[in-house]
Amino acid sequence: MDFSKLLIILFGSIFIYLTFLFWGLKLRDKNIEAQNLPKKEN
Repeated sequence: MDFSKLLIILFGSIFIYLTFLFWGLKLRDKNIEAQNLPKKEN
């Protein structure tokens, strides 16, 4: 495996990790808002 493939795999895994982390925080905030303020919509 050459260096470019290693970089692609590394950056791809970091990007996927950050994407899931971002969506996890976003969905958790939405869930907290839904539990506290069921009638309010942004």
